[in-house]
Amino acid sequence: MITLAGRGQDNAANAAVKWMRDHCTANDLELVRVENFNDRYPEEQRADFSLTRFTIARPDSPGVDDWTLPTGLPRAAARTARRAPRKRREAA
Repeated sequence: MITLAGRGQDNAANAAVKWMRDHCTANDLELVRVENFNDRYPEEQRADFSLTRFTIARPDSPGVDDWTLPTGLPRAAARTARRAPRKRREAA
């Protein structure tokens, strides 16, 4: 959530878009779409809230090698062997 105290709705929305663009640029992402949903608020609340949806994408699709699992995780068998069976835990 991005907030600006003492600023109008337009300034807050523009600041949010600028922050999102800067964040995407710094993290090698692409800002694809910005949508304004202020009309979903009642008229008397629109001055206090700004509802904006951002659609973000990577500039290029990851290859197969980028989807490999992290290394160094414990084996599933080792994790389950450390736990006592349920009946033994309940009896204790």
